[in-house]
Amino acid sequence: MKGKIIPIALGIFLCGVAVAILAVFIRAKARHDEPLREYRTVGNFQLTERSGRTISTADLHGKIVVVDFFFGACSAQCQVLSQHMAEVQRLTDGMNDVLLVSITVDPRADTPEALTRYATRFNASTNRWLFLTGDKKLIYPLIQESFLQPVAQADAPPDPFGGGFIHSEKIALVDRRGTVRAYYEGMESTVAAKILRGIQQLRNESALNEN
Repeated sequence: MKGKIIPIALGIFLCGVAVAILAVFIRAKARHDEPLREYRTVGNFQLTERSGRTISTADLHGKIVVVDFFFGACSAQCQVLSQHMAEVQRLTDGMNDVLLVSITVDPRADTPEALTRYATRFNASTNRWLFLTGDKKLIYPLIQESFLQPVAQADAPPDPFGGGFIHSEKIALVDRRGTVRAYYEGMESTVAAKILRGIQQLRNESALNEN
């Protein structure tokens, strides 16, 4: 029995070392990446989180925020987007200044209860990954004007395969001041690592501003 425990412990140790090396590499690379641009500042909003509590712009102040747009009945691209958001959640574990936000484009169907079921499928943290719904008349202008992304409901009703809505596949990165600083292709297999580098750049910016 003792002989089996040693290889397992060694394997766990080596995995920990690999993760630490990857984190150091990403931090070093972030220092040499091109400076992030400044796009729009996210406008004031009040939406409902899956827990039922109201989330406003003020709740995001001081946080680095990763934002995507989805709807629960989407069976293809939204699943990939959410999987990549889940990977970002894993990579940023322990970074209490990082918050993930998923905003539905189908608020009629995506009630807080429906969002709770959806979030559970991706092991979404109740504190670090928020799922927001609300009035479509508030959500669509927020996406279009603050995030500069397309969103629309198709003329035909949603089909069984998750159609009926047009929305962006991009994932946005927002800094502590509430300004959108980068967009990432949400369907790319390496997007989580790219977002992590962007997060580290923003953290480096904050460290420089404090000195």
